[in-house]
Amino acid sequence: MPRSTPSALLLSAVAAMAFGTGCTTTVSGAPSADGVAPAAQGSGDAVAWVDQVCGSLLPFVRTAATPPEPSAAPDPASLVEDITGYLGDAEDAAGSAVQGMDAAGPSPVAGGDDVVERLDETLTRLQETFRDARTRIEGVDVNDRQALLSEVPAAVASLEELANMPNPMADLQASPELDRAGREAANCRQIEREFGG
Repeated sequence: MPRSTPSALLLSAVAAMAFGTGCTTTVSGAPSADGVAPAAQGSGDAVAWVDQVCGSLLPFVRTAATPPEPSAAPDPASLVEDITGYLGDAEDAAGSAVQGMDAAGPSPVAGGDDVVERLDETLTRLQETFRDARTRIEGVDVNDRQALLSEVPAAVASLEELANMPNPMADLQASPELDRAGREAANCRQIEREFGG
C-alpha cells in the first residue's frame, strides 16, 4: 500500500489551500516484498484462486494510491469536492474488493483462507473509515477557513491505517505454494509491476 499515506497529502493540501499557498506533494507507489527468483510451476487451481484474489484487490489499491492532486483544485470548495470524491471511490472499491475475494471461494491451498480473512477485516475497517471521513468532510463549510483547518485534517488523519494495511504480496509469500501461484497469476504480477516500488 502507499508509502506516503493519502492523508499526508490531503492534510498538506488543505493547509495550503486555506492559506493560499501552493502544494505539490506527491504520493509514491506501494511497497512490495523483496523480489526472489520465480518458483516452480504451481497448481492451476491455486493460480486461478490467487489471481482472482489479486484481481479483486487491484482496483482498490489503484484507487487508494491516487488521492486528489491539490494543485488541480482552484479553490477550497473544489479541493473538498475532490477529497470527498476520492473517499467515496475508495469506500466503494474497498467494498468491491471484499466481495470479489469472498466470491473466489475457499482456498485450494492451506493458509489462503487466513490471508483473505485478514485482508477482508482490514478492507472492511478501511471502508468504514473512508465512509466516516467522507461524511465528516461533506459537512464542512468551505467558506470557513477555521473549519477547513480543523475538520478536514481531523477526518483525513483517520486514513493513516492505509500505511499499515498488509501488503497482499507479502502475505501470499508466507506460504511457498501461494507464493508460487502468485508469481504466475497475472493480476498479482500486475500489482507488483504497478506498486512494487
